[in-house]
Amino acid sequence: MIKNLLGIACCLTSLVTYAQTDLGQPHYIEKSTLNASITLGYGGIENPVINADNITSPVLPSLAYYGEHWYFDDFSVGYSLLETPSYYLDLFGRFNDDGFFFELDGIDKLFAVSAVSSKSGGRPSIPSATPINLTAIERDLSYMVGLSSAVQLYDDVWLNTAFVQDVTDVHNGHEFFVNVYRNFEMLFGLASLEIGAVYKNSELIEYYYTVAAGESKTRLPHYNLTSAINYHVKASYSYPINESVSIDLKLKHTWLDSNLAHSQMVDKGGYFSGFAGVTYHF
Repeated sequence: MIKNLLGIACCLTSLVTYAQTDLGQPHYIEKSTLNASITLGYGGIENPVINADNITSPVLPSLAYYGEHWYFDDFSVGYSLLETPSYYLDLFGRFNDDGFFFELDGIDKLFAVSAVSSKSGGRPSIPSATPINLTAIERDLSYMVGLSSAVQLYDDVWLNTAFVQDVTDVHNGHEFFVNVYRNFEMLFGLASLEIGAVYKNSELIEYYYTVAAGESKTRLPHYNLTSAINYHVKASYSYPINESVSIDLKLKHTWLDSNLAHSQMVDKGGYFSGFAGVTYHF
């Protein structure tokens, strides 16, 4: 349970939003102050890995601190290299989100005796009478470090980009993020909208989503995995009841790259992640 709570907190930070996106603006968080909160409600991540359980929890803890230069936001850490009212450049670190689909599901549940159905778009066609016996599939969680920057385009509209590289020698892959988001007041609360994309290189994709020969008890046809570009749209809303309590909602939908969505280990073209509940701010 503790592993799931910590993992979901980290995973939602990674899958639902970027640390700087929601908390990097001066009117959202006070510098040099430890900010802790706990949200009671319901949420999690829909798991696109074949036959894997969704990741859910009724509790979402959060802990953040922004100093003059250093900051951490749950499991993301950073150092401000340059900051102005309309631009910032950070040295930035975060967990790779793909690893959570395996770590949090405890993918021992993916002893999937399942047939990969025939679908359009190039997915391998295997007769349903020939099940794919997968042994326990394990993938390590990687930590990515790189540069993150954002520039204010106009009013409260920001363009955020980031490049991060695996520094844990798990897959030695990299990711490149770009998103546009806007924060605004709505119905006496604070809301944000975001659209974006992430490029994941072939080393990262192949490590997490290739079924190795020793992981299948039946012979699988060759499927060529390459780099992938996933797209997302995200909305959030926070309504303050008083100084300590607020009602919060975050919802994000990610569309998987078509080549990745048709791979032998994925059974969805996209997935939802988010959380809704009442938050107490300590």
